[in-house]
Amino acid sequence: MLIGDSIADQTAPYLAPLLGGRHLVDSYFGGTAPCDWVTKHPPISPGSTVVISFIGNSFTPCMSDGAGGHLEGEAISKRYRVAVATLIDQSVAAHARVVLVGQPAHIDPHDRFNTVRALNAIYQSMATRPDVTYVDAGATVENPDGSFAHALPCLANEVSCGPSGTNVVRNDDGVHFCPGAPERGPCAHYSSGAFRFANAIAHAVPGV
Repeated sequence: MLIGDSIADQTAPYLAPLLGGRHLVDSYFGGTAPCDWVTKHPPISPGSTVVISFIGNSFTPCMSDGAGGHLEGEAISKRYRVAVATLIDQSVAAHARVVLVGQPAHIDPHDRFNTVRALNAIYQSMATRPDVTYVDAGATVENPDGSFAHALPCLANEVSCGPSGTNVVRNDDGVHFCPGAPERGPCAHYSSGAFRFANAIAHAVPGV
C-alpha cells in the first residue's frame, strides 16, 4: 500500500511493475498530508507493506493553524510526526510492515526551516523497530552532496536516455518529477526521477 501525496502519485506507475507481481494499493492524493489519512482507515492486509511518502504539504484542513491559515516551519514537522506515528501504529496493529520514504530536496526560497530535511530526520528516527524501515529515496534524484538536481547522468537500466547522457529528474516547479512544466497526476511521458525514486522504494520492500 502506497500512502502519500502528489510525489507518490507520480511514483506509483513506476513502483507497481517493480514489486515482483505484488499488488499495489493506491492511497494517495496530491496536496495531502499524513493527518489526512489517519481517519481514512485504508484496508491494510496482514503481511503487507505500507509505504508512507509525504514531502511536507500544508494545505488541507488538518494542517490548519487555527487562525485561518496553515501551519508553517517547525509546526509542520511537529504535526507530521504525530500523524505518521499514528499511521505506523495502525499499520503495525494490522500486522503489516512499514517503509518510511525520505523525500528529495526541493526549491522553495520561502522555506527557511528546510521542511524536507526536518521531515527526513523524523522519518529516520522512527525507523527503530523491526517492522519499520527508512529508505532515502530522495537521494536518488539529488546531487551527491544532497543538493537539488534538475538532471543527472542516465542509469544503465533506464528505458530512455537523453542525447547528452543525462536525464531530467525534476519538474520545472522544483518539487515534482515530471520533466518540463508542472502537470497534475502521473507523468504523461517518461520520468527518470519517478523511476529512480520508485526503484529505491521497491528495494526497501521486504521480499521484493
